[in-house]
Amino acid sequence: MFRVKTPLILIVDDSDITRDSLTRIFDDYNCKTETCEDGLYGIQKAITHKPDVIILDILMPNLDGIKTLQIKKVIDDLKNIPVIILSGNVNKSNMIAAIENGADKVLLKPFNVDELIETINEMLGYKLEKKEKSELQKVDFKDDVVADLQKIFIESFPSQKKIIVESVNLRDKNRLKTVFHQIKGIGNTVGLPQVSDICRNLEFNLSSEKIDWNFVINQCEKMFSFIPNNFIELDSGK
Repeated sequence: MFRVKTPLILIVDDSDITRDSLTRIFDDYNCKTETCEDGLYGIQKAITHKPDVIILDILMPNLDGIKTLQIKKVIDDLKNIPVIILSGNVNKSNMIAAIENGADKVLLKPFNVDELIETINEMLGYKLEKKEKSELQKVDFKDDVVADLQKIFIESFPSQKKIIVESVNLRDKNRLKTVFHQIKGIGNTVGLPQVSDICRNLEFNLSSEKIDWNFVINQCEKMFSFIPNNFIELDSGK
């Protein structure tokens, strides 16, 4: 049977890199995408565009993924739209909360492209067709897709680095935790597992009652060493 409609995927994630990478992937499968960075705008976009599938992160500013699911399930126009949770912060309680509030599937970052597309196929009820020119394969941190995503990450990193440096110098732990969470979620996906590990350690340190700022500074400088073109000095004098 000839399928006329082009599927629309709504991506709700606070990571620029995740949104960019998913958009590129779905473009190779002839899907349209809409993106936004928090659940509040996600609900608004879902009402406006009526997507076929929603991909939703858990930890986001303003309105997180669980609260977004709670709101979605009481809106008649949205409650039947399938949702895939795609997050690097899925512990047992988050997974249970997501399923209880209407998530159809929970996938972990770093994600596997084949698994993600198979899940989308299940939600749509038909198989997505890959473009003829696409060479997209399973993400294993060695293929051309990952190289392209790593380039995007590196090009976008200076703005995140500036926020990190400013926040360290101001000792703004909440802002730092937000940035480190974003970077942690994408590091493995773009072939930089060392960066994800560093951000995980930094998140843990910033959650303690007594923060070791020398450790934070050293870890930030270590992270910068993995990413080209990033010379901004951190102030250790506070």
